[in-house]
Amino acid sequence: MRTDLRPKKWAAKYPELGTGPIPAEPCISPDYFELERERVFRRTWINVCRIDDLPKPGTYFVRDLVVCKTSLLIIRGTDDVIRAFHNVCSHRGNLVSPYESGACNTGLFCPFHNWRYNDRGELIGVPDEESFFDLDKKKHGLTPVTCDVWQGFVFVNLAPKPEQSLRAYLGGVGDQLEGCPFNDMPLFQTYKVEEKTNWKIALDAQNEIYHLPFQHPLLIGHTFLLNEQKHTRLLDVRLYERHTLWSCEFVEGYKLAPMETLLGKIDRGGEGLRIKQLVGKFDFYVLFPNMVIILFRGPAEDGFATYNFWPLAVDRTIWEIRYYFPKANHVGRRISQEFFKCLIRDVQQEDSIAHEALYTGLASRAKTHMIFQDEEITIRYFHKVLEDHVGYYRGAHAAAR
Repeated sequence: MRTDLRPKKWAAKYPELGTGPIPAEPCISPDYFELERERVFRRTWINVCRIDDLPKPGTYFVRDLVVCKTSLLIIRGTDDVIRAFHNVCSHRGNLVSPYESGACNTGLFCPFHNWRYNDRGELIGVPDEESFFDLDKKKHGLTPVTCDVWQGFVFVNLAPKPEQSLRAYLGGVGDQLEGCPFNDMPLFQTYKVEEKTNWKIALDAQNEIYHLPFQHPLLIGHTFLLNEQKHTRLLDVRLYERHTLWSCEFVEGYKLAPMETLLGKIDRGGEGLRIKQLVGKFDFYVLFPNMVIILFRGPAEDGFATYNFWPLAVDRTIWEIRYYFPKANHVGRRISQEFFKCLIRDVQQEDSIAHEALYTGLASRAKTHMIFQDEEITIRYFHKVLEDHVGYYRGAHAAAR
């Protein structure tokens, strides 16, 4: 499939976004970060895990949302319902579970004084209960958090009363990915990288392919569709209410590295799973605010990946990377998956270095604005959506813009 290789076509498709520079201050400002904490992460739907992290009834998963100053317990009850709670004991505020995951079994026990909760968050045991005054256990269960599941992805919303359901929030992304076989592709590999950068800088750096021929010339810079000047071109761009999709194609007949040539000769055991929802060969969804879903077409099977950019501070971020493949039923397929994992790991190491360098440069305030070209239009849209939520430039900071 070929796409239109002409420049500046996305601005023509979405003229309302403009073409001017974008302020850099939101990427380095502590004040902006505090507004994000309250107006974005405490009010929108946040992906915290997949149902794979809760493999059977009675298991739980802990997600620390540092940006929201809270720790969450995601529990798959014995009734198979997934619920979310603040990971905070009703007695003295201790963390009920200090572990990343586990099983409830006979209950969840706070390690400080052994208060016990069941898998529905109800307080069911208090040592020396008779010494308390008018203690009604029914009123002192774990504090619930709004939780919902879409396509196996578990989301929470910390707002007391979310403005939208999860499905309404996802909108067109949910429509496009309806029926995608995520559950047929188990987790293959996870990486967590703590970076000295702002979470938006890391997300922006991934949300385009303009940099590929320059940042990754030896690894993958030659694989994506290029024009005659060897610059990348997107196949499609779709802007949803808050979220985005860009899609691209691979170069037909690009020169293979020696290892790729060797792998191409290995029997992979026939055709594997194919994702019919793919727009191109590589689809990159940004689910506002901090989640990415990537669908990609492999030589023998398709797969997907997720990125979550977890803000720790204005200048610190955890980039969580997860790769998913169909279960390998042939040694050739497993070798291919392992090669892909190693290749992408090296690419992401180069990216991580760039994320920190970008923050260092912007934090110097030598430049007050960032300049986006046409193929970076989804970044432009992301910053518009973010500012619509934060309202930094509608308030006291408007005059300084």
